[in-house]
Amino acid sequence: MEYNQIFGQPLQARMWMSDEETQPLPTLRGLAFRAFLVKYGLLLRDVALEADVRLLTVWNITRDLPISRRQAEKVRAALCRLTGAHYRGRIALRLEQTGPEINGRAVF
Repeated sequence: MEYNQIFGQPLQARMWMSDEETQPLPTLRGLAFRAFLVKYGLLLRDVALEADVRLLTVWNITRDLPISRRQAEKVRAALCRLTGAHYRGRIALRLEQTGPEINGRAVF
């Protein structure tokens, strides 16, 4: 593989890298939640059962995907009951509509 740029042509290594697909980096919120679970030896299933939410809800937190405010409160309370420590990390929340709607759209 040639790494020198010759006559204004792009580097072969650059061309190879641009064709390679990459995965997005995990966010810090998801990493913080996973670190909390590892620190206390918790499984997603255990947290979901204690919080009385679906396993997918807890999985969404590990991937920094939004959940409802009520689900987040249940998960935080369950973590406190299971570990005796409060989880102080952030959890992504879904935007909840508070106003009236017309044809499925919020009216301001």
